[in-house]
Amino acid sequence: MDLGAVDLYGLIEQLLVSGPAAGAAPPGAGAARRDDALAAVAKLAGMLEVPAEVSDVDLEQARTRVTLLLVIRDFVEPTGEGADQHVQRYLDEVLGRMRRERGTG
Repeated sequence: MDLGAVDLYGLIEQLLVSGPAAGAAPPGAGAARRDDALAAVAKLAGMLEVPAEVSDVDLEQARTRVTLLLVIRDFVEPTGEGADQHVQRYLDEVLGRMRRERGTG
């Protein structure tokens, strides 16, 4: 079993499960809302899942892309107490690294 693949699918699952609530209002005329952003993140995560499943994309590249989506999703709707602790630790680690690279943390 490839632990990298398991880790990747755990991140994707967190993005898909935490999408907008069913029955969210349809997109407005000209400005994206919070639910639109969450729906876009979930849709992109799903699009990354298929190539990763059939090995059409390097797992490390897929993990990097999904991680960036996780950062965006956390900004739109913070993961908070209900998040899987593995995902929360991973997000904290990634954000710390990004902030150090930018010299802001």
